[in-house]
Amino acid sequence: MLVLLRRAARLVVGIPFTALLVAACNPSPKPAAASKPAGESPAATLTTMQALIHFANDQADLSDSAKAILDEKVAIFRANPGLRIVIVGYASRPGTAAHNLALGTRRAEAAKRHLVAQGISPTRIEIATRGQGELLVEGPGEAADAQNRRDQFQLLVAAHNDVFLMPPPQ
Repeated sequence: MLVLLRRAARLVVGIPFTALLVAACNPSPKPAAASKPAGESPAATLTTMQALIHFANDQADLSDSAKAILDEKVAIFRANPGLRIVIVGYASRPGTAAHNLALGTRRAEAAKRHLVAQGISPTRIEIATRGQGELLVEGPGEAADAQNRRDQFQLLVAAHNDVFLMPPPQ
């Protein structure tokens, strides 16, 4: 589902993710090779930008593996000055809805802080939270909870001054 973020406009439907990524990364016409890190295809760039990070139970601290995933995103941000994202923080089911919403916000803020510390402008990164909503894995137990404690990264795609949110990969 595409979510309209600013201004009423037509929905971008039926366009391959790679085409949308190229449009997001190339706000002005440039050769395609100049818009991505060397050796990165648009599909690989999209995969890197949408890679999830996970968190320990009831924590918003970034693990070393989460920092490594975020650092891979930094190179793509630097190569694509028009690229913008929304970081959406999630939590697992244990805890109240209010606690999980706040935890999701802290998780998204932690990822944003790391990217900003690496030199990415904070204006290129928006945050949101879904708390315990939209679980990746249903069911009780630590295995399901571990997959649900995450930050998701969604690309913002501009089309004629209208901004759309690309859905995460299925």
